[in-house]
Amino acid sequence: MNTWMKVLTKLCLLTTLLTTFSVSAENYRAKICSDCDEVEAKRIALKFKTEITCHKDDNIGLDLPKCYYQPNQILVANPSTGQVWGFELFRDSKGGAEEEGESKVQRFSVSGQAERLMTDILTTYSELDAVRETVNLHLENTPSFFENTANTFGTKPFSNCDDSSNIAKAVRATYDARTISNIQQDLRIEYKGKYAKPKSKFAYSYFAADTFSVGAGGVGIEGTRDFRSIGKLLEVNFSSDDSSPARNKIMYSVKMKNNVIALRVNEHGSRLDGLAISALRNGGTINVSACLLEQLNRYLEASVQANPAGGSFGDSSPKDHGRGREFIPHSSGGNGGIETCTWRFYDSQGEQIFSMQGPCP
Repeated sequence: MNTWMKVLTKLCLLTTLLTTFSVSAENYRAKICSDCDEVEAKRIALKFKTEITCHKDDNIGLDLPKCYYQPNQILVANPSTGQVWGFELFRDSKGGAEEEGESKVQRFSVSGQAERLMTDILTTYSELDAVRETVNLHLENTPSFFENTANTFGTKPFSNCDDSSNIAKAVRATYDARTISNIQQDLRIEYKGKYAKPKSKFAYSYFAADTFSVGAGGVGIEGTRDFRSIGKLLEVNFSSDDSSPARNKIMYSVKMKNNVIALRVNEHGSRLDGLAISALRNGGTINVSACLLEQLNRYLEASVQANPAGGSFGDSSPKDHGRGREFIPHSSGGNGGIETCTWRFYDSQGEQIFSMQGPCP
């Protein structure tokens, strides 16, 4: 009798472990399409990669590994219709080299729990997009939002541009911590005002403009939104002429982690004096205006060195103007010529982020 009880206890424990493992292992890769049907959803699923496991088979007697493809379960969702498709992605191969076999998909029935979680993801994105649009209008209709009230700089005998210039506002919107914090707070207040009690109850969640990762009830889903959805960014345009390409425009990626909203400047989409911030960061030494140098140096520490005078053997060492903030670039040297310096800007950790050419202090 005791033996049978022990057997039954072990069987129950094994059943519990298997059930728990199957629930916790329900993980999916996903894609939110722009407006796809089932045919397009299938093509999207085929673009994913299959998981591959390789090991050396000693029975073959060769050094070549034997590889097996593990099927992936892909979810594709259409936010316009709420439709969620499930595709199992696999390789039509029984082993061999990594590149062997053709990717194929077949439909599978999505569990109710996974479908509800995917629907919650679509709902959350819809809510975030609505809040972003509202705050965007608020920023457009409140020019004073970007006035220089957060920082007080000493009066300078000379300045290349004042605080109300478009360049000054764009730089402030990018690097002034209080301005960014105010925008972030505006988003949070708007979100909590509209969605005080969100229907979605995630165990963990992360939403960015184009990527997401969530989990609830033993189901995990991570994936991306369609590329055309990445245009859903918070945008502030400081250009005075709407007919020309925006010379001073700052774009923010709105993120939410575990229901807490945060902002990050999108450097590819943002422009300072006509230059993408990503180009300033990665494009080597770029010639820029005195106004941009002055405004950046209010928020970012810079080291400034004069470029050596061409052809002068006796004066080849560059003049070092030091390192700090609030240097004022001058448009001409003492002899009437333009003296050019290399300005290197640093982040709060002391890492160089920009290298620019422009007038010396």
